[in-house]
Amino acid sequence: MRSNSRISRQKKRLLLLVFLCAASFVMLFALLLPSMRSQPAVKRKIFEEDDTGLEELPRIIVLHGDTGERKMAKGEEEKLDSAAQSVDDGVQTCQIPKLDINGSEVIGFFTDPEPLNCEKNNEKNWAYVDDSRCFQISPDAVKRHEGIECGVSYFRRVDDNNLQMDKVVPIRAGDLITASDYAKVTCTAKDGAAWKNLLWTIVPNETRVMELKKKKRPSDWSGLDVYFIGFDSLSQMSFRRKLPLTVKYVEERLEAVVLDGYNIVGDGTPQAFIPILTGKTEEELPLTRKRFKNANYVDLVYPFVWKNFSDAGYITLYAEDAAAIGTFTYRLKGFKNQPTDHYTRTFFQKAERMLKSMNCVGSVPLHKDWFRYASEFMHRYNKTTPKFLLAFHSLLSHDNINLVQVADADTADHLRKLHKSGALDNAVVIVMADHGHRFAQFRGTHQGQLEERLPFFAISLPKKFRDSERGRLAWQNLKANKGRLTTPFDIHATLLDILHWPNQETLKTTGSVSQRSLSLFRPVPISRTCAQAGIEPHWCTCLNWESAMDNTEQLNITHMLAKAIVQTLNSFTKPERKLCAPLKLASVESSRRLVPHSSLLKYKNVKDVDGFVPDLAGTTKAAFAHYQIKFTTAPGNALYEATVKYDWRANKVTVDMASISHVNKYGDAPHCIIDKNYFMATYCASSNSPHSEFVFSIPFVVRKQLSAILDPGNTWETLGYCSYAGYKQRGPCRRARDSESPTEILLTIWGSKGNKVIQLYNLLARTRLVRAMEVIRHLG
Repeated sequence: MRSNSRISRQKKRLLLLVFLCAASFVMLFALLLPSMRSQPAVKRKIFEEDDTGLEELPRIIVLHGDTGERKMAKGEEEKLDSAAQSVDDGVQTCQIPKLDINGSEVIGFFTDPEPLNCEKNNEKNWAYVDDSRCFQISPDAVKRHEGIECGVSYFRRVDDNNLQMDKVVPIRAGDLITASDYAKVTCTAKDGAAWKNLLWTIVPNETRVMELKKKKRPSDWSGLDVYFIGFDSLSQMSFRRKLPLTVKYVEERLEAVVLDGYNIVGDGTPQAFIPILTGKTEEELPLTRKRFKNANYVDLVYPFVWKNFSDAGYITLYAEDAAAIGTFTYRLKGFKNQPTDHYTRTFFQKAERMLKSMNCVGSVPLHKDWFRYASEFMHRYNKTTPKFLLAFHSLLSHDNINLVQVADADTADHLRKLHKSGALDNAVVIVMADHGHRFAQFRGTHQGQLEERLPFFAISLPKKFRDSERGRLAWQNLKANKGRLTTPFDIHATLLDILHWPNQETLKTTGSVSQRSLSLFRPVPISRTCAQAGIEPHWCTCLNWESAMDNTEQLNITHMLAKAIVQTLNSFTKPERKLCAPLKLASVESSRRLVPHSSLLKYKNVKDVDGFVPDLAGTTKAAFAHYQIKFTTAPGNALYEATVKYDWRANKVTVDMASISHVNKYGDAPHCIIDKNYFMATYCASSNSPHSEFVFSIPFVVRKQLSAILDPGNTWETLGYCSYAGYKQRGPCRRARDSESPTEILLTIWGSKGNKVIQLYNLLARTRLVRAMEVIRHLG
């Protein structure tokens, strides 16, 4: 008996021990369960939120996808590179960098110049040529001086380095300018005053027009004129900084397509224009460098595209405004014969010897005279004579990063007058630059390197043509090519298409990546690489993805950026904090960044005088990059993917709300906000309070019925049904006011009617929804 009693007591002790262990386990599980729920397991947890303190975050610039901010490309409100946001979709192989117009590395180089005042040190010009090509004495000169008499000496080209000056002949007001485009004028007055200057105006070559009429036009000719105007040393960013009025007119009035992916293929102006005008590089063409004895004249060995246009009956003009640094005469041997029907080197040879300042022709800014000359070319020949104009301006922009700003209003006004006069009604208009700024300090920065390689280039088709059956598809292709990788070689193919317009089938066919020159009127392949486009690695601006989790520095940057994104999300949902819980960074799943080719960063300059051999001894470091980060947040275990731009020099991150994608599903959690603010649902996680979790678990249609029953003053119909996505009407339901979503109503009345909500929901759960009216009557 004693033995049995002892065994019984041992069993009781054992059972008690088991019970205590089980109870302890249950209590421990109960304590751990909430934290287990709030911190769900993830595949790859790299970082966890540290609640002990907040690290210093970078300055955050937020762009909202549903506002006009993202359409602005200036200041800190630049939009992020759309290509960088969609790389996983295989949209485009070459990721074009999107630069900040006020980038911290370069903005210090830019200042506002003093206005150009040519009258400050010059008396107002005594004479000019009017719109009818007649010589006139200015009224101001007549008032100041009596008895003005003038004589002119016409001059013309002998070769690229010599001029022929005619004898001085008297000229009177109203006399027609006939002998040449260019003349030196000298005037004297009875009071002993004297004045001299240069005159230039388009004198139509009627003999040449008759010759051109005999030329046979291509059977597939487009019938379009070409108006091609360029500026030296202006990246797309600098063009926008310094010529904003011009850009506005080009984009909004001419509706031109600006090529964001236009990438240079070599160093300097010749390497920009030789591919445009010949489709080849200088190295691929016969030797023309004038320091070699066996050098050829460029016009004898280069297949210039203006020759193709001349053969098709076009009158032509090539108008550079600098003879000393001419594209084909500074380093190359120049032209044996005059290359085009009108050729301004003749004028500028004389101007550079005679004028005190090359910025002014007497009291008139030279660039305004240059614009007038180009405008005269478009007007002096009748509309039946097709025209090819190539004008290139370098005086204000070649040696000065800021001075071209003084010509902005005049450039925009020039284009406006041409457009309104109808001179561009049948013209392909090209406004461009050859390359970005090239001086050492600027190109020594990361952004400066990229800007040098990404000049401004815009193309417009005349509205009547692009709306026609023949031009509609080409216009669509041109717009689609806006963000594609393009080069000067492509402009050559584009110009040739004007002479031989492609048929509809050709316009539908995407160009081959094996072909270096691709017309922009046809689809450019999205898989195109720099190598296929003829761009050497040190000129290529295409960005490459690399992991941003391979070293401590990049891991820390990734963590900081992820927290900045979460902070941005919390700021966005803060007005609805009652419905949307604040988020915390739970983990970073992956991170990568877009960086330039190493050869680009190493590029310092060229080793040879011709610009063929790169000096890759540079030490430029990247100053900004796009990061694509995939991370999770708590509560809710939401998985996000976001692309942001980080400028570590300025310690600034730009977050575009439109670039943040919600990769996984919250489940029913967004119903807390979706019926009130549809756009916020992506970023909203419900609060973890017991009553809110209960409310969120109720099917949305039932939530509407509960809110209608318990708060009859709201606008939701009891039996109606509305889709919360867009409030598409079904049945008798009406849209609720923004402040009266059914979810918010239930959360608001919980304190006084919480039990009623539970009671009514339980009844509804046991009752078919079609019997809801019976339930309402039952509750009274």
